[in-house]
Amino acid sequence: MSPVTVNGLGSSLNIEQIIEETMAVESAGKQRLEMRSGEVKARETALQAIKTKLEAVESATFALKSGSLWEDQQTVSSSSTAITAEMNGAAGAGGYQVEVSQLARAEQRTYAFAESAEPQTLTIGGQTIELAAGAKLADVVAAINSNHETGVSAVAVGEKLVLSSRATGSEATIEASGAGLTEDASKLKVGLNAKYVVDGTAGESQTNVLGEAIPGVTLTIGAVTTGPATVNVGEPAPSSKAIAEAVKTFVSAYNSAVEYIEAKTSEQPVKEPKTQEEANKGILFGDSALTNLLSQMRETLSESGLGGLGVSTGAPSAGVTAESSSVKGLLTFEESKLTALLKSSPSAAREAVSGANGFVTDLEPIVNQAIKPGGGIAERISAATAEAASMREQMTQLEERLVLKEERLHAQYSAMETALAKAKSESEWLAGQLAGLSG
Repeated sequence: MSPVTVNGLGSSLNIEQIIEETMAVESAGKQRLEMRSGEVKARETALQAIKTKLEAVESATFALKSGSLWEDQQTVSSSSTAITAEMNGAAGAGGYQVEVSQLARAEQRTYAFAESAEPQTLTIGGQTIELAAGAKLADVVAAINSNHETGVSAVAVGEKLVLSSRATGSEATIEASGAGLTEDASKLKVGLNAKYVVDGTAGESQTNVLGEAIPGVTLTIGAVTTGPATVNVGEPAPSSKAIAEAVKTFVSAYNSAVEYIEAKTSEQPVKEPKTQEEANKGILFGDSALTNLLSQMRETLSESGLGGLGVSTGAPSAGVTAESSSVKGLLTFEESKLTALLKSSPSAAREAVSGANGFVTDLEPIVNQAIKPGGGIAERISAATAEAASMREQMTQLEERLVLKEERLHAQYSAMETALAKAKSESEWLAGQLAGLSG
């Protein structure tokens, strides 16, 4: 009787590879969920960026309609670099002729200092300066400068002690005494008052900051003039410089918002994306809410009469290129036009900004509706945040299921291997028995 053999009962499978490949298939759902979660996060981020840019637009409109921006102000200028001028209140408008013949200066005295083996006492500006035995000139300088009540500053120039009054003017004198001090009278520099003439009227000042020479104006003099300098005080009027800066800020914020929204709504999605970066492209492509918002903003400004303020919506004209601001719907600003309008009619300029038909009046509610709590974009951000949180929870649950699945596979294959090993052992025994019978 021929021997009976049993083959194939022992497993030669690569169990770990089988489990790994099985889990890779099972994990495909997790990868899709991860990519979808990334898209939701990218959409949330893009919407938040749009909201931030629109908030900048709203902030710029608030600044433009602020009452303080349109309050009357006065400007002041000087024809000489020797004199700087700034307003400290209201001043009569017009030109003032200012001539400076002398600057204020501090008093300065020079002393020889004799060291002593015994402690010394100096009196500076009514303050007592105690010196230890053997004190050096450097010790004297340090002791004086540490006490500002003396009204002087001290330096060592060579082997001499030089005291300078901390204040300028003829009244800021230096009083110093002590056994160790000997003044060098030849080095005395007395304090001087500033001397000036404004429109033929002479005046003096203890300092080089003249607060009363022109009522409402502070003059700071830095040099003697060679002749009269003209200080011009402007008539009360809104600050064209401040208003121009506010308009520039608005134009910049508006253009930034429009460009970003346009870029996001026109970005084409990638078909069958392979990476998260590809999946995130086109997340707001053709978004009707955003394109409608853009249309509203552009239409509002195109009908608001901004031209008088020097702001142009750039209506397309012959020869306009596809890359121009007009085609992109961006704003441009010509400051000279605004300056001219402010000069001729400040009220007309303000009306064009925040009047009944002003562009701020019309644009602000459109932007506010989009970004206010519960508004269009704010609500969508909240929805995206909630969706992302839900996906994170799904991800956690899926990961837990995958872990359990892998554990079950290991247990099942382990049991199978054990059973196969047992079966193989029994088959080998049976084969042996059969072989014995056949013999």
